[in-house]
Amino acid sequence: MSLWQKVKDFWVRSYTSDRTAFYYETIASACVFISMTWIALGQPNPDFRLIYPISFVGAVFSILSFTRRGAGWPLVMTTYFAFLHITGWILAMGFFN
Repeated sequence: MSLWQKVKDFWVRSYTSDRTAFYYETIASACVFISMTWIALGQPNPDFRLIYPISFVGAVFSILSFTRRGAGWPLVMTTYFAFLHITGWILAMGFFN
């Protein structure tokens, strides 16, 4: 079996095993791509007031997906990241300055 076929089979299995989780993962990935690109291109001072909410949405969709798929440790890690996004956004907004 070729590498291309293995990659294709991987994606097809991911989609067919749980279509809802697959769409959650797609949204989560898009949010991460957008926010990380924004950080990289916004140097030296990216606007985290906008980046944190996008990343938070990605984390929430990841949490939903990991819950559906029963992925324990990724769920723990991403839940922690979601709380960090909330904390970072509160600080970026200057609520405690």
